[in-house]
Amino acid sequence: MVLIVEFEIETPILRRVSDAVSRIDVEEIFYSAAGETKLIFWTDGEDFEGVDDALGDDETVSEFTLLEATGDRRLYSGTLSERGEKHLTYPTAAEYDIAYLDVTVTKGTRIRARVPTREALFAYRDACRERDIPFRIERIFSESTQSGDRYEITDRQREALLIALEEGYFDVPRETTLSAVAAKLDISDQALSARLRRGQANLLRNTLRERAPS
Repeated sequence: MVLIVEFEIETPILRRVSDAVSRIDVEEIFYSAAGETKLIFWTDGEDFEGVDDALGDDETVSEFTLLEATGDRRLYSGTLSERGEKHLTYPTAAEYDIAYLDVTVTKGTRIRARVPTREALFAYRDACRERDIPFRIERIFSESTQSGDRYEITDRQREALLIALEEGYFDVPRETTLSAVAAKLDISDQALSARLRRGQANLLRNTLRERAPS
């Protein structure tokens, strides 16, 4: 039975930055063509200069780029350093077919994930602890009985998908552009593209997959 698990881990990744902001929301984790681990993430806070200084001082980040600034939020692309790679649990999650749905960094790193089995969850937990990464489960429940959106669409993903749909972005031929939809949401093209991809992936996992023949 597929599970939705909310848990907290403690790693140094973006820890220096988290001290300078109220919250960090990781939009996407991926590998570059050069094999580097990249993070796309939002920071919430008013001290923009302090965020840049914290990123420069953060030993888990080798380089970063500001992608978008809107209100009291900033969107960054960051490349993990060797130290950051050492503490990254994402490859271990992938090994056990665990999909991160939400990653938020405040005092700790809170993760909401889709987990295929309890055995996979405990294997992931044990792998974290073997690396001296504290792990604490907060909530665990079956996907079929979870509260909230059964398709695992976040509020931001839902908003982006609906506006894109209403504006004709998914029409053939398209009635609008990615940039036009991004402008309506007041975010960058890159942020919108990542948000749409994650929202569409969640929809596909929870519609086509659940209807697949056994």
